[in-house]
Amino acid sequence: MEKLTVTDAQNDLINLVELVTEENKVYEIEISNGSAVLISIKNYESLQETLELLSIPGMRESLQRSLEQITNNETYSLDEVLGYID
Repeated sequence: MEKLTVTDAQNDLINLVELVTEENKVYEIEISNGSAVLISIKNYESLQETLELLSIPGMRESLQRSLEQITNNETYSLDEVLGYID
């Protein structure tokens, strides 16, 4: 993540927004008493959705178990689940 001063961000805002939206860049914009992050709305919504899913009781454990099943080849193909469809 690239760090910028608020002045630099102001001077190049249009370009920064284009880079954030088109290339998924992320910028930390610093001021004297803190900083903020500039990300695309797509990435922001994705983060919000991830937080929402992980807040569901048992979801994290279920996802972890699924990853373990994939690693251990304990899964079925789509054909095995649905049968062969012509």
